[in-house]
Amino acid sequence: LINPSLKDNSQFQALKQQRVSRPDLFNFSWKDWILNENAPTKNIDLSISGRSQASDYYVSANAFTQEGIEPFTYLERYSLRSNVNSQVNSWLKIGSNIAITYQPTRTQGYSTGNSWYNPISIAHWSLPYTVPYEILYDEQGNVTGLGDKELDYFPESGLRNYFYLQRLQPREYNYLRLQGNTYEQIQPIKGLTLKASQAIEGYDYRSSGKSIPENGSPLTPQASEGFTRNYSITLTNTAEYKFSIGKDHEFVLLAGQEAIMSKKNGFGASSTGQTDIRQSQISDGTTYNQPSYSLNEYSYNSYFARANYDLLGRYSIEASFRRDGSSLFGANRRWASFWSVGTLWNMKKEARLQDASWLNQLQLRVNYGTTGNSGIDNYLAYGLLGSSSLYQGNATWGLSQVANPDLTWETVTSANIGLNFRIFDKLSTTIDLYSKKTSDMLMEIPYSYSTGFGGGWGNVGSMTNKGVEFEFSYDIFQNRDWYVNASLNFGYNKNTITELFGGRDEFIVPNTGIKYQVGKTYGDLYYVVFRGVDPATGAPVYERPDGTLTSTYSDDDAQFTGYNRYAPWSGGLQLNATWRGLSLNATFSGVFGKYLINNDKFFLENPNFIDESNVTTNLFNIWTKPGDVTDIPGVQYPVEFSSRFIENASFVRLKNLQISYSLPQHLLDKTGFMSGLRLYAIGRNLLTFTNYSGIDPEVDSNLTLGAYPNTKQYSVGIEITF
Repeated sequence: LINPSLKDNSQFQALKQQRVSRPDLFNFSWKDWILNENAPTKNIDLSISGRSQASDYYVSANAFTQEGIEPFTYLERYSLRSNVNSQVNSWLKIGSNIAITYQPTRTQGYSTGNSWYNPISIAHWSLPYTVPYEILYDEQGNVTGLGDKELDYFPESGLRNYFYLQRLQPREYNYLRLQGNTYEQIQPIKGLTLKASQAIEGYDYRSSGKSIPENGSPLTPQASEGFTRNYSITLTNTAEYKFSIGKDHEFVLLAGQEAIMSKKNGFGASSTGQTDIRQSQISDGTTYNQPSYSLNEYSYNSYFARANYDLLGRYSIEASFRRDGSSLFGANRRWASFWSVGTLWNMKKEARLQDASWLNQLQLRVNYGTTGNSGIDNYLAYGLLGSSSLYQGNATWGLSQVANPDLTWETVTSANIGLNFRIFDKLSTTIDLYSKKTSDMLMEIPYSYSTGFGGGWGNVGSMTNKGVEFEFSYDIFQNRDWYVNASLNFGYNKNTITELFGGRDEFIVPNTGIKYQVGKTYGDLYYVVFRGVDPATGAPVYERPDGTLTSTYSDDDAQFTGYNRYAPWSGGLQLNATWRGLSLNATFSGVFGKYLINNDKFFLENPNFIDESNVTTNLFNIWTKPGDVTDIPGVQYPVEFSSRFIENASFVRLKNLQISYSLPQHLLDKTGFMSGLRLYAIGRNLLTFTNYSGIDPEVDSNLTLGAYPNTKQYSVGIEITF
């Protein structure tokens, strides 16, 4: 039992029986109470644009506010953008693009994941016969009703009211972002364009949190503030030359250089021991913690070139080369070269096909090349010092991270062949076959214990991705008033690990249920395999790697389950229909063959928690006597984390449904000031088709526990153009 004041199970059962006998009072929906089912979103856009003979401008403003489904949470965003372009004279053009965004946010600051104070968990785990209100009794101790007062403390569970804790623990974040870009473009001679652009992106990020002092609160009073400033400057210079030889040969040559410089610094301070709710700032604390400071810098420098040749508008070839350097990597291998070659054959322009009226388009594409990935944090290639334990009362420093001067770019080598065609002026199709090999993969790898370090980053291993992608678009019907179109896309991807590190052919990622093995698929789930329940004894049945069965659970029996966290199949369907000014758009998307560990199910389908938290009705099927055929072991057997909790998380979701109406032009003309008026209604995530029993199958993880779901959203709006 959670509450130590309930000394034994008989007391708890008596309390439960009393509550269950009054379903008129004790049939409480914690989900409706804790989660905001109607979280409004407001979005207002205003834009102004204009053009003169030599210049054009565009100015827009946006205000966006959204309440979260979790209590006391919200997101606000206010932005202003301005674009200006000006043709100064026949050879000089300049322009600028500036955007400012301010975003205040409040989040729930108490807990996430596997916790009774995660609001998503509370909504699903809390017992329906417990209530957050004061319970009224008569003189004989019988329940007579519920009071209006919400309790700060729940005696049955020993827990604090979530709203009470959140009110005492505000977590607020303020984000101010500036983006600016300017360019200067000159054409000194015909066909030659020289362009220089300068971009800056910076933001200030301030966070604040408190645990407000109040009598009876279980929280330690504290206050904290943090501030981060980040900016990056990008300088890009290009020279492009276009020319033709005769009427048949066209060339485009481009060379350029780009540099990126980024710097981020921040500091934080906190204190504890505030004694008065009116004095809850950092300066009001009685104990001050060590302040923190951080500084991060990195830079990129790139040189690139591209050449394109087109013959008769029928055959074209493009080649590119770039040399990239980054301070993120080790001193020995900061620079790497990448290249690509692509060809296009416009077969429709061949003499034998030009007169084929049924064929509107036919193109064949072939591409081959390499790209680089630098997606790691700063300083992972460097040897770092860190504070260590005291030595004879004095502070000491030691090596906290081993240097890797050979850490370098991850490389992806890609080959692609594609076909585009359109027939009968109705059906458009795109088909792509691809093969990608990722080598020098950036991963954190374990070190030998003899080194004194747990691990570090390196370029290790390789894997391949091979697949096919299809896109179809069909104009079902079209006339003066009607247009109906349907488009379908789907793809298949096969992933294979081809190499690991240190000569290994397998590696278990600790505490993840993931194992990497050469010849297997990246993301394969690795668990002890659950094969059901013994009808005679109610014991769980597990399969050992050698195929034999046992009722004894052991982590050493973990094996590949045949399931993967990544879906090999994905697809989407879009329907568009317009009739005069009325239009309908529906977008579906889905993945197939994806599997997840439903960690919520571990708690909701666990008889050990039946008196502490809500459970699913599946527990009615628990084994109770010899002969019972079920997949839930008897209560006398511990619930283990096995493949029992792996579920098929394939899904199809209606991502977007939009209905709009545009006022006819002849009615707009009568207003004398409007050039466009559109009314629209949008619904997002309205329908989901899945066999997954968890909260939401659309998560980028191999495991879900108290996850924040994709929410259903409804919006209406009006768009006016002057």
